[in-house]
Amino acid sequence: MKQVLEQFGNRVVKAAKLNLGATRTITFNDGKKRRRRQVFSGDLKDSIDFNLLVKQNRNTKGQFQSGFNYEMFFEMLDYGQYIDEGVDGVKYKVQGGSRFGFTNKYPNMGAIRRMVTNNKFKLRDFKTGKFIPKTKANIDSATFLVSRSIYRKGIPKSNFFTAPFALEFEKLPLELLRGLDDDLDNILRDL
Repeated sequence: MKQVLEQFGNRVVKAAKLNLGATRTITFNDGKKRRRRQVFSGDLKDSIDFNLLVKQNRNTKGQFQSGFNYEMFFEMLDYGQYIDEGVDGVKYKVQGGSRFGFTNKYPNMGAIRRMVTNNKFKLRDFKTGKFIPKTKANIDSATFLVSRSIYRKGIPKSNFFTAPFALEFEKLPLELLRGLDDDLDNILRDL
């Protein structure tokens, strides 16, 4: 069982990292489609991992019994869930809905400023289309414009993690799924 769960976790993590790094067509919340990568710095991609905890069963008196309990946790940077599920903007909503949305606050300006100052991010003049130097005024202007665009349009849903998790979950052995079903029934009954 431990080996099956470790293989499951490794396959989900590998597929999620591949999804983030791949260039693919993304449907934005306003309905436009563009080919691009979901990852900018690689920090999110590097942070994806899982932990599998194995505990021996105990009875009510604290004595060990035969069998083990398995707990699996997937980890990533906090903003990974926003990239995976998408975020509703003020003007455009995520197709299929999202539990996240901008209402009265702009996105984190510090994070956007770090992205704008990154060497991969090039600033252009609106009128001429030529690249312009990264002065403080230009960086401040670009930071505001990017954050306003994200606030209005939101963040598109990528399912970089959800899709491989669902795909690999279907491949789990039937005996393991039956055990999970029994555990879910017990959890729901105890609520």
